[in-house]
Amino acid sequence: MESATNEERTDRENRWVEEIREGRKEGFEALYRFYYPRLCQFVFRYVKSKATAEDVVHNVFHKVWKNRKGLKANGKLRAYLYTAVRNESFKHLNQRKRDAFAELDDLTFLESREVSPEEEINGKEFKQAVQTAIDKLPDRRRDVFLMSREDHLTYREIAEVLGISIKTVETQISRSLKHLRQELSHFISSEGISI
Repeated sequence: MESATNEERTDRENRWVEEIREGRKEGFEALYRFYYPRLCQFVFRYVKSKATAEDVVHNVFHKVWKNRKGLKANGKLRAYLYTAVRNESFKHLNQRKRDAFAELDDLTFLESREVSPEEEINGKEFKQAVQTAIDKLPDRRRDVFLMSREDHLTYREIAEVLGISIKTVETQISRSLKHLRQELSHFISSEGISI
């Protein structure tokens, strides 16, 4: 379903919104099944806990259902969901900072993400080098890059979620790729890998 065109995705999401507004759970369940894993992965990057990421995403979906009458079929559902979970993540992190007795589970990685067969082929060393290079990016640049490459958001959607211009998104992606090429130059030249 990830290979759908933007127009197809927008049409599908608009149908879901209409069904949700009408109180039909089928639309909500379809939306939930489609976005829940993607949003959990996105939130995990902020909260560093699988359980907390799931809670944050569940809370956002609960609010979507509770406030379903206010949903609009305007083609911006994806950006809305990513913005909502990002804001909810920040609220959670701020609350955790204020809470002197936060559970240790909220402070550690509970589970690493599943590795695809393609990633295994590339090898552990290369994957580690890529992750290290991405981790070296400034926070905003890393967020933009990961939203584009892992979450498959369009530049326009990234701009909306982060409140920046599309040109800024383009610049951040370009600088990220330049950084990765430099950091991974020994892999690129010896393995013939392109970035």
